[in-house]
Amino acid sequence: RFLYSDEVQIGPETVMTTLYTAKKYAVPALEAHCVDFLTKHLRADNAFMLLTQARLFDEPQLASLCLDTIDKSTMDAISAEGFTDIDIDTLCAVLERDTLSIRESRLFGAVVRWAEAECQRQQLPVTYGNKQKVLGRALSLIRFPLMTIEEFAAG
Repeated sequence: RFLYSDEVQIGPETVMTTLYTAKKYAVPALEAHCVDFLTKHLRADNAFMLLTQARLFDEPQLASLCLDTIDKSTMDAISAEGFTDIDIDTLCAVLERDTLSIRESRLFGAVVRWAEAECQRQQLPVTYGNKQKVLGRALSLIRFPLMTIEEFAAG
């Protein structure tokens, strides 16, 4: 319908499939509508999910907005349900940032939660070795020297 009338009704349930279709059939105007919708509905609790999708659909502007939102509201973003569902590349992209507004010990706790969820997705027992295995290079992106001795010992 959009191709003939330039009218589109996008909702939260349909925006991702519509964006996928717009990309697949090279309809830039429809892509723009989808990205505008996602931008308007971007919040800390859905920033990680949208960041994953923005990276998947190669939308650097939306990805940048998601990263800015994560920077400003890091604690809310990592506490959101969708955080443990992100892929390892998205996790690493966030961990590489120096602008996150969170203590490193809390960030480490969130990364451990992510690793536990990833172990379950890969049907691995949740052990220290398996968590370390699924984290891979992400573990080296945690800045342990920024933690106090007490935080480091507790974690």
